Amino acid sequence: MKKVNNYFSHDFNARNDIKLKKVIANLGIQGIGLYWCIIECLYENNGYLSLDDIKLLAYELRVDENLIKNLIKNFNLFKINSKNKFYSQSVLNRLNEIESKSQKNRENALKRWKKNNEDVIQLQNNCNATALQTECYIKKKKIKEKIKKENNNKLLTITEKDNIYNYVEVNFGRLLSPIELEKISLWSSEYKEEILKYAISIAVMNRKATFAYVEGILKNWKAKGFETLDEIKENDLYGLTAIRKKEKSLDSQDDTEIFDYNWFEEDEHD
Repeated sequence: MKKVNNYFSHDFNARNDIKLKKVIANLGIQGIGLYWCIIECLYENNGYLSLDDIKLLAYELRVDENLIKNLIKNFNLFKINSKNKFYSQSVLNRLNEIESKSQKNRENALKRWKKNNEDVIQLQNNCNATALQTECYIKKKKIKEKIKKENNNKLLTITEKDNIYNYVEVNFGRLLSPIELEKISLWSSEYKEEILKYAISIAVMNRKATFAYVEGILKNWKAKGFETLDEIKENDLYGLTAIRKKEKSLDSQDDTEIFDYNWFEEDEHD
């Protein structure tokens, strides 16, 4: 899988924008820093964040949640849709550009694949059963071996690295953006795959299928020093309780209960 650049364009004189000047005047320089942190989080979550996740976002950024609400609602920097999610139009525009470029790259790769196969077919049609047959056979074999090698390399890359990506897409019920693929790649370099899958399953069970929520789960486990899935299952009672409650709810066909699991409740007693 091709690595996605983990950066976004940022005008060097953005601080002179009239909206950001108002942020500085009212919230100080920390308001600007908070603004760019929120922008990064939007990129990591396909352009949208829920207002319900502000508390978790405040914990992650170590700021007061009222400061985040003030920045989102009062400076015309963000918009809120009917699904109670906020977003930045400029972020959505840039994400669309990234997806458009990715689509073009996929289309060009498909064209090259078709061209290679057409070359094989053309060579086969041109070969005859005369003295040129051996030469044609050798050329055809080399081309087939080349294509097979390229396809095997692609398949190896996909099967070795794409398992966790497919797992997230299936559980979140949607395709992932390039930014989200990059986020999962960073997780995979830091956490074991079985731990990632367990965190994702808990997020889905609690109807919090967002990257910010999964990030909070992983950071909480890391802060507690958990390194294996057995340690997590043995010590993280909140996660196990949430799953068992969900399974019990499914067995009784009662879909009215919604779990609101606070991953950081236990930290208040540390």
